[in-house]
Amino acid sequence: MPESEPPAATLPRTHLPVFVEPMPESEPQTPTQQRSDLPVAESVLEVGVGSQIAAPTTTEGPPSRSKVWLASALATALVAVIGLAAWFVLGRGPADPRPKDAIPSAARPVSPVASPASPAATAAAASPCQVHPPSQVVAGTGQPLGPPAGTSGSSDAAGRTVTVGLIGPLTGDRSGLGQQVVQGAQAAIADANTNDIVPGVRFTLDAHDDQGNPSVGGQAASEVSATKAVGIIGPMNSDVAEQVLPLVGDLAVISPGSTAPGMTHGNDAAAPKRPWPGFFRVTTPDQVQGPILAQFVCAGMGISRVATLSETDWYGTTVVNTFAERFVALGGQVSTTLTLPKVTTDYSDAVARIKDSRAQAVVFGGLSPQGKQLRSALTAAGFTGPMVGGDEIFSGPFVEAARDGDVTITPAVSGRLLAGGRPPRLEGATAVQAYDATAALILAIRSAGPDASRAAVRDALQAVSFAGLTGPVSFDTFGDRAVVDATVHTFRGGTWDVSGFVREPSTT
Repeated sequence: MPESEPPAATLPRTHLPVFVEPMPESEPQTPTQQRSDLPVAESVLEVGVGSQIAAPTTTEGPPSRSKVWLASALATALVAVIGLAAWFVLGRGPADPRPKDAIPSAARPVSPVASPASPAATAAAASPCQVHPPSQVVAGTGQPLGPPAGTSGSSDAAGRTVTVGLIGPLTGDRSGLGQQVVQGAQAAIADANTNDIVPGVRFTLDAHDDQGNPSVGGQAASEVSATKAVGIIGPMNSDVAEQVLPLVGDLAVISPGSTAPGMTHGNDAAAPKRPWPGFFRVTTPDQVQGPILAQFVCAGMGISRVATLSETDWYGTTVVNTFAERFVALGGQVSTTLTLPKVTTDYSDAVARIKDSRAQAVVFGGLSPQGKQLRSALTAAGFTGPMVGGDEIFSGPFVEAARDGDVTITPAVSGRLLAGGRPPRLEGATAVQAYDATAALILAIRSAGPDASRAAVRDALQAVSFAGLTGPVSFDTFGDRAVVDATVHTFRGGTWDVSGFVREPSTT
């Protein structure tokens, strides 16, 4: 999520991400399906060259009857082969070796470009992008908090109460995300209580509003520290987290949305150092979002020329700069680079420059409200290419202006959820991430013991490992996820449709 600190030194190159289709494991092909995968055009070409059916050019007299018969037979065979190939390619089409009912409708791949006549579609065949072999992300491994092994769980056990603190934007422009954090945390606590995750312990949530404002977040941190809370879920914003962390002492802080690289690695790219031993996150850092999007836009959409526009903050510039670095490395071209302040309300000049640059798509780094304004300006000016952005445009005002073909990413959302396995009470990616953040804290409390100190719970969180709703949850030495899952979405018919999953190993 966005923050206001100035960019630090150049970020280290991350592991190159790989776009992954959200498909089940491939099934054995039948003989017919195997034939459908043959390069038909090459097979026909080989027959045509090898048949040599052209009339002889020598003057030794008319060909013998056997030669005429042979030429006629070869010609007939060639016509038959060409006819069969034409029927196969134009009429029947290649067989899909995967049965349609085996592909969840929400996870079927979609064309990321709305119109075949769009610039992106016409560039797909000639795109210079390098396509990397896909790796497989297995869906269906995440589970909600269940009873401990060997127990049945109970909601009636009496015992002590343990408080989980929460700091998030419960009011203001980002209140929608804050409410999702509360929803996810409450759901995890309800599951923990119902299943008696920590025998004899009932968990309760104490939520505090930071309004997405660092100074208000600092006040909330002081309030939570004065309670009996054993850990904190949140904050969502990295600039708020920077104000919170110095004020919470030994409390573990685990964020479902703070994405600035410096939160876990510090601001010296040449010598990364964890600045806050109690800070963890279950979301994808900014420096990973850009390369993932670049891989999809270039190799998945066939777009080779983009314009970039970012706001003058860490979030926007990091997403755009890491996108550009990866995009150029793949063979793409950045036609123009624009940077505008958050207070911008008139995007007409920027749109004119984007159109003049002959960009096929616009990559945006910034907040959802400004993304909406830019998208509206692009549409009004007749720009037909897609708009691509980080996780900020997945929700909020941008969706009101989004057009078919626009692309975004949601961090750490697994295939299980997007294939229909989402617990019905959780709505939105942020709620699911908050569920896993809370589950991790609860499991750390179980490991350390309900009477353990805040420092002991913090240390136990470092060793937590479980199959979360967002994929495998464990932490590297910096407090980032050891394995990062992300989902790419394409806007279709008024909503975000799943285009693929990406699994990134830790950048440490």
